Amino acid sequence: MKSTSVGTQQVTDTAKRPAFEWVEDAPLPNTLRLPAWGERMLVLNDVSERTLTTPVVADWLADRATRVAAGGSNVVFATPRISQTVMIAACGWSIEPTDADTIDLSVEAGMGLDALVRATAESGWFGLEALAEIPGTVGAAPMQNVGAYGTEIAERTRWVEAWDRRERRVERFARDACDFSYRHSRFKREPGRWLILRVGLSLSTTPPADWPPVAYPGVDEAVRDWSAQSGRARSTMSPSEYAALITSVRRTKLPDWRRGWPGSAGSFFHNPIVTVEVADRLSGRWPDMPRFDVPGGVKIPAGWLIEAAGLKGHREGAVAVSLRHALVIEHHGGATGAEFLRFAESVRDRVEDVTGIRLVVEPECVSVS
Repeated sequence: MKSTSVGTQQVTDTAKRPAFEWVEDAPLPNTLRLPAWGERMLVLNDVSERTLTTPVVADWLADRATRVAAGGSNVVFATPRISQTVMIAACGWSIEPTDADTIDLSVEAGMGLDALVRATAESGWFGLEALAEIPGTVGAAPMQNVGAYGTEIAERTRWVEAWDRRERRVERFARDACDFSYRHSRFKREPGRWLILRVGLSLSTTPPADWPPVAYPGVDEAVRDWSAQSGRARSTMSPSEYAALITSVRRTKLPDWRRGWPGSAGSFFHNPIVTVEVADRLSGRWPDMPRFDVPGGVKIPAGWLIEAAGLKGHREGAVAVSLRHALVIEHHGGATGAEFLRFAESVRDRVEDVTGIRLVVEPECVSVS
């Protein structure tokens, strides 16, 4: 959808459309490119309380059979047809008055997360640039506390506004009330209850003290190359330049979700956090195993565990473990959602057999209509 700027308010062409509309037999976008259709979809071009309390809308949202459809970046459609869906198309955003060093935003849930990252970075605002190239919508980001390269959406969230589908009312949650943790939130903990409408974010006009962050593999090297080629000190890198750098790093590891094959859902398993005793046992067997001390134990990269199980590049039919990054499971076209999920489960089972660790699937698996 096209957007234009009027003052500090971003206006989208959804303003020219009805507040809500119905679509029959709509394809459900998903970055895995699995076949999926919504038999009947409610599209919300407006997320005001007036629209949400319209009886036909409120009833549709209150029905437990209605599933939320967003960008499809974190979902496996194990069944191809979903009877009832709702999608937020509203994607406006605005700047709220604040001090000179802070930029407070209010962003509607239908805006693409990557589009927001690019827009804010190009404006010279710091805070979201490490999330460049992550697919999905702004509304989906707090659900699983999206994060990459040391940044989580929770760090920049001021509040989340959501429709309580059970109580039929709008609720606004301050950041602390969202119960954010690693790839988790209160909204994910209560599936089917919340439809996220808007997210309040706080960005900065000045860089953080450790700018630019380089603690992750590939990033430090990329920053050094950038500095050498540009002839500039790394501290002068702009947010948009850092976002472009992160984009190039991610594309060496992940398929481009915007076009072509293979399809993927990005990182398919959570990085497990185990006890020190378990980590020590594994290190005794694999001395080169990467491990990171975190609150609650030791985090081990799930991709490394998959490689240790001998599965990097393993393929069955149209589904494969990526040769570029073992944490990515790819769909090369022609598989059903059920076939894809069976392959992923076989990977999980093999890792458990070899390492004793049972990986947890990160994407939502939709197996019933």
